[in-house]
Amino acid sequence: MQLSHGRTRALRVMMSTVAALAVVAGALVVAPAAYAGVDDYPAKWRSIPRDSTFDSWGEYNRECTSWVAWRLHGRNGFEMPFHADADQWGVKAKKLGYIVDRTPAVGAVAWWSWRHVAWVEAVNPDGSITIEEYNHGSTGKYDERTIPASWPTGGYIHFKDIATDFSDGKYISYAGRVYRMAGGAPIFVSNWADFGGKKVSAAATPAQWHSLRLVPADGTFLTAKPSGTIYRVVGGAPVMVSSWAAVGGSQPSVTVSDQDIAQAGPASSSSPYKHLRYFPADGSLVTTGSGADAQLYRITGGAADLVPAPPASGAQQPGVAIDPAALLAAGTALSGPASHLKGVLAGAKPTTAGQRLVRYVLTAHAGRWPTGSKVTFQWTRNGVPITQAHASRYRLRPADLRAHVSVIVTVAKPGFRSTTLTSSQTVAIRKL
Repeated sequence: MQLSHGRTRALRVMMSTVAALAVVAGALVVAPAAYAGVDDYPAKWRSIPRDSTFDSWGEYNRECTSWVAWRLHGRNGFEMPFHADADQWGVKAKKLGYIVDRTPAVGAVAWWSWRHVAWVEAVNPDGSITIEEYNHGSTGKYDERTIPASWPTGGYIHFKDIATDFSDGKYISYAGRVYRMAGGAPIFVSNWADFGGKKVSAAATPAQWHSLRLVPADGTFLTAKPSGTIYRVVGGAPVMVSSWAAVGGSQPSVTVSDQDIAQAGPASSSSPYKHLRYFPADGSLVTTGSGADAQLYRITGGAADLVPAPPASGAQQPGVAIDPAALLAAGTALSGPASHLKGVLAGAKPTTAGQRLVRYVLTAHAGRWPTGSKVTFQWTRNGVPITQAHASRYRLRPADLRAHVSVIVTVAKPGFRSTTLTSSQTVAIRKL
């Protein structure tokens, strides 16, 4: 297949002076935001016949060389130091001290030494590259292809590769998906609308990807769109912040999608939403208040338990400061901003009543629990569960003779961490 090439050097020389003067005079086209996969080649060159004018770098319009010069300008912030037919690009680049090798990189120029060049958009984990180009197959048009990295016969020209930036707010791509960095972790971009429109992303290599955090660092602030809800990351999960005032004033935050919050904690490890947990990891510490009013809590089973002996007043609190409203709202919702902390079910230790005699009935008293709670029972003999003994009443059996019987009460309620309490053991069971 014939690929693109520049016109003859004789014609190029006739007009190169004109192009050079245009650049010096400030006529170099200023690139708008250049999005991968979009033909944003200027209409002034795209809408006229191929090879009918020079671009700002002395390349013929709608040729592969013109497109790559344009891409280097708009994406890499690099201006071509020469103009030449595509087969000469690697040769001239080497003479000027630029690296030409067999290693692909985002922003590098894929060079076919028999007259074609393309811009490397992504280096993929499977050993392929995604390129953007013009005039592939002599069409004079834009094209985006994914090809084996070994295909460019001349290798890759590294004028000014694009370094992947993993700082907060940056967009990266990996395995065909785009993510936004937040607290050192990649948060999935499910739709561009929630991020204010399509953005430029840089490809991460497998090594870079696997070096990233699984979930954002504790204390990272997220602002979900379109709702505008603020969250602070605790143990990998987004905990609601009712207002900036509740956390000491406005803080730097990373915009993510409401969908990222709603889909947090997926069951599948291959889900792109796995980089946020739904509930904070066990052992995570959070604080509310300050000074004498400071309270320290430890997360267990998605709920916050008060630590009985917090650090002395004025000492550095070891946990993530959160909005007290998040604790007050825990357990009040099964979805939405308040659902990422479970409520705590608190109740009295269960008791048993009845004659401690074989063939008599013991009754368990579970105490009072919130409306909607489900209470289950398990009777035990010397601490070992008794088969088929799951009701609130239990008739003592011959096997219970001389044993100590107790009951385990488990209480569950949607939005709350379940709780389990055990009654005191009875005295040894006797016969009548």
